[in-house]
Amino acid sequence: MKNSLLFILVIGFYMIITPAFQCGDRYQGDNCTNYITDTVLIPMNIANHLNGINIYDTIKFSSTVTDTLQPIKSSQFVYPFTALNSNIQAYKVVNNGSGAILNYANIEFNPLVFEGQFQNYFNQGYGFLYNRNEPNNFLKGGLIAGRSGLYLCTVNTNNNYYEFIIYQTCSQYKVLNYIPTSQQQKQYWDSLGVSVLRLNGNYNQEIAKKSEMNYFFVRVN
Repeated sequence: MKNSLLFILVIGFYMIITPAFQCGDRYQGDNCTNYITDTVLIPMNIANHLNGINIYDTIKFSSTVTDTLQPIKSSQFVYPFTALNSNIQAYKVVNNGSGAILNYANIEFNPLVFEGQFQNYFNQGYGFLYNRNEPNNFLKGGLIAGRSGLYLCTVNTNNNYYEFIIYQTCSQYKVLNYIPTSQQQKQYWDSLGVSVLRLNGNYNQEIAKKSEMNYFFVRVN
């Protein structure tokens, strides 16, 4: 009896002090000599809007994303996108008396899909689902302008998360959209006299900063 009790006590003590008996996920980080935090850029190209467009013209956009991703600072890796989505949100730039500010522009444009599918979202904006032909994902669409004015549009690619982060062993990658600088129309910041645009009447929520990469301006005549 004493031997049995002693055996049980020894096994219990061994389980407490041995990491193998504890939650493996909590100890994985201790095995990482260099935990990587990096950024992956998802491209989006915006066409035919640089000199302004007219009412009923279409702003065309396209994106091709491969499963082999190249982070900004670290080595490439493979991540199979089972359902890649993009959300485009349009805002009208207005002046509220104290400076430039943004209003939602949900009815000023009509969205089109040439390759991909419409995706329903619980939030604002136009949702699109990429067509998948492994290992590539394709999206082509457009926004038909319905009213004149200066607009700012943001693009956010996601994978059914509010903030898209890819977790790998000993690493995590924040996924952000990238629109080429030449297509963003950044010169409008100078004419607006600001470097940050906020949402009107919503606790001054920041929508876009001049230094960011996921937006573009368009003038509808």
